[in-house]
Amino acid sequence: MRMGSPVNPDPPVVIPSEVIPFRINPNDSFPPSSRSSTGVTTPTHTSIMDNLTLHSPTSPKDKHTETPPYAGSTYAIRDRKSGRLITLLNGSLQLENCTGEQGGWHWKCEEKQGWLGFRNPVSGTYMGHDTLGSFLAVVNHHKTHEYFCARRHPEGGYLLLMRQGDELRKMAIGEDGHALVMTTGEGARWDFEKIGDR
Repeated sequence: MRMGSPVNPDPPVVIPSEVIPFRINPNDSFPPSSRSSTGVTTPTHTSIMDNLTLHSPTSPKDKHTETPPYAGSTYAIRDRKSGRLITLLNGSLQLENCTGEQGGWHWKCEEKQGWLGFRNPVSGTYMGHDTLGSFLAVVNHHKTHEYFCARRHPEGGYLLLMRQGDELRKMAIGEDGHALVMTTGEGARWDFEKIGDR
């Protein structure tokens, strides 16, 4: 080292660009607190949202949730196999791809005498069944035909069960891929994606 030349004891640190999850625009202004004592601008926060997959009812699913339905919360109820949602669309209860932010796929979980009920907050109607084994959402009360229980399936998801006489029947998907029907056989497996509380 020559006399009179500036001393730089620390060599510059080079970080590969793939390690840095954000880019700083040199034209951005930062508050004074974001400057270090050496005058180097540092970000006040970082964002890793680009690296995350958000699992909302309006985004595609690539993994399943294991949230049990609980009274007081609002859910999107998604068929584990197709990824489609139980939706109230034009007055008909059916399985559909997300219909946007219309709310036809929001189901507020309620409890009465130990039985779960699912009320659409837009229409005020409860998901239920008729005596022929079809599902609908046309009544504003939570009575016997609107009573559900959810049972954890050993392969993931939940079965939706309801009383029919002295037995419990499962909610299944009809042959057309949209209708919701009762069965004593294998029922559909559902994921309950929590949207909010109260």
